[in-house]
Amino acid sequence: MAEEGQKPKVDLNWDDEHVLPAVLSPDTEFVFRRMTEETLRAAAVRDSLRVLDVGCGRALDAAALSRGGGCLFGCDPSRIMLRKAREGLRKSGEKVELVGGLAEGLPFAGRTFHRVVCKEAIDHFASPDRALAEMCRVASPEGKVILSVANFESLSCFLARGLNRLVRRIWRRDLPPPRIWEIPRDHTHKFDYRATLRLARRHLRVESVRGVSLLWGFPRWSNLLRRLPRPLAGFFLRSLDRVADWRPDWSDVVILVGRPRSSRPE
Repeated sequence: MAEEGQKPKVDLNWDDEHVLPAVLSPDTEFVFRRMTEETLRAAAVRDSLRVLDVGCGRALDAAALSRGGGCLFGCDPSRIMLRKAREGLRKSGEKVELVGGLAEGLPFAGRTFHRVVCKEAIDHFASPDRALAEMCRVASPEGKVILSVANFESLSCFLARGLNRLVRRIWRRDLPPPRIWEIPRDHTHKFDYRATLRLARRHLRVESVRGVSLLWGFPRWSNLLRRLPRPLAGFFLRSLDRVADWRPDWSDVVILVGRPRSSRPE
């Protein structure tokens, strides 16, 4: 992360190859699937809706949303990711307009989009506050903004930090990586449930906040799930997901939906 007072450098050649391992653990597969499901459900794309995916990456979400009949746009600053998105769209045949640009200065006219979606991206931006202001600017008066972000004060992070302190005290060492509570280097800001709400309320009239998944990344949790019969592992993951929806401050991912403060109800 950038030091306090420093302006994070925008990586115009950011590549997602390092983000996920080739083989996903059951909890990682579950959290990403559920985050995508709930984010796309919140976008609720219908015919004639104009939708913008900010920080679109490979444009997989934008392509999925386009199947609902809307007019989809994807915006990303990385030349590498835009190239991968174009290659993927050529293969799939989905229609998404891709545009290069920073979230802090979206290259679109104001009040253009009915839905503005930002999934797994706002904690990579140089200025999340300015980026969210831009999302609100390009949202139409009846539009919605949907944010999905990892919660680095989740129950999993809290418990894992405590376990690490205990291991350090007894054995004079840290738990082996990955350490779920540590912010990845390509993240410019730390988000959690309360930080997400504080940012959103400066720009949005918050309509809903949902939590997705519980205990993602907790030490040995993935190993336990792999050993369990798949139906039983799925039962535990779904049960914990319901708890996360009840307590989004504990959840692994926070999904927030709101309307620009200047907008009026539909």
